[in-house]
Amino acid sequence: KSLAQWIVANAGFALLAFALPLTAGERGIVLMGGIMVLAMECVNTAIERVVDDIGLQKRDLAQHAKDCGSAAVAVTAVAVGVAWICILGGLLI
Repeated sequence: KSLAQWIVANAGFALLAFALPLTAGERGIVLMGGIMVLAMECVNTAIERVVDDIGLQKRDLAQHAKDCGSAAVAVTAVAVGVAWICILGGLLI
């Protein structure tokens, strides 16, 4: 479900990247960032599936692994947000 949401968000951001007067480098950075978020979401999903497949009992290390996977997605998304802010700020200045 989360992967589908990121795909929709990336499609919107890709349209925005091509609609705005960005340089090729700026466009590449934001498009690559979106793809990196999708990659991290795939890694997070893999971690969650493996942890759930091993067992349904509550284990601290298993929960920690899931939390780290989610954090990786969040940190990557924040990095892409920072790139967008820098690029849009450059357009406004």
